[in-house]
Amino acid sequence: MRAVLKNNLRRLEAQTMVLLIIFITTATAAALYLSTGVKQTWDVAVVAETQAGFDAYQDKVDADTVKLTLMATAPLRADLVSGKYDGILTIHADGSGTMDTVKNETTTARLTEALAGGHNVETLFSGRGTGTNVLGFLTTFLLLMGSTCMSLYAEDKSSGQISRVAASPIKISTYLFAHSLFNFCFLFFPTMIVLLLAVFISGVAIGFSFLQLTGLVALLCGFATVFSLLLFSLVSNKDDSAKMTGNTIIILTSILAGGFFAFDQGNKALGLIIQVLPQKAILTVANGLEQHLPASAFLPALVYLVVVIAAFYGISVIRTKGAYAGRRFSGKIPTPQ
Repeated sequence: MRAVLKNNLRRLEAQTMVLLIIFITTATAAALYLSTGVKQTWDVAVVAETQAGFDAYQDKVDADTVKLTLMATAPLRADLVSGKYDGILTIHADGSGTMDTVKNETTTARLTEALAGGHNVETLFSGRGTGTNVLGFLTTFLLLMGSTCMSLYAEDKSSGQISRVAASPIKISTYLFAHSLFNFCFLFFPTMIVLLLAVFISGVAIGFSFLQLTGLVALLCGFATVFSLLLFSLVSNKDDSAKMTGNTIIILTSILAGGFFAFDQGNKALGLIIQVLPQKAILTVANGLEQHLPASAFLPALVYLVVVIAAFYGISVIRTKGAYAGRRFSGKIPTPQ
């Protein structure tokens, strides 16, 4: 196992060590900045049948809270999913308006209140604490980083190195654990160091104790590690196809889980899917700890997340063992003829 760890470190140093550290540092700093330093507003696309209707809404809303963008035709619904717009407001000739949004009920109520002329209305992340917002932003970045680091395992598969490992006395489970440990450490330690330094320098109250923050980041890095391990165990990385597939899944599921904005109760069927996303479980645990909720409020999410991590790792080991079962070292040295 030690040999695998040393070899991975040497290979990563030769490739992108500095760039990866910069990426993690930048992502962590951006998460803190976006969560605490940006005044958030509602971005609403407006389709009005008359200019007077648009002007009436423009005069009514608080310009510091709501940004209205007049458009000739309604934007694509994908713009709502991506977060480009928080809602699409259609203003009819009689001055009434209808709202289309993918936000949950609570967030939609805030947006409706803001459009009705309310002042100091809570914005998109007002219902979540700073710490949960930070982890929400970090989720996507760390998952993407996890697939980048685990690409060393994919290289071993494509180059045939893993076949030689399978034919050696090294157990496949030990080999995979070494890759996972390296991946976890590379994600966990730089992230924790930068987070703690940023909190210390900026004085931002992140909402978690040191142990709570450590545990949450460890869970996040653990999931990032086993997800990438499972991905490269199941999918061939020819022409980086596995990595591109994984990145697409990561971005889509992280958006749906609420890493960037609340997105869970607009559709019951979609809501059920979102509830099973591991990223959603991470945010549920984080929010529970930050809001000092009873353990019963987030313990099921924590147990579910641990089970998912264990299952992903177990499936990866079983899949890899099965793929190279016929190439195991027998432990016997052939007798020379």
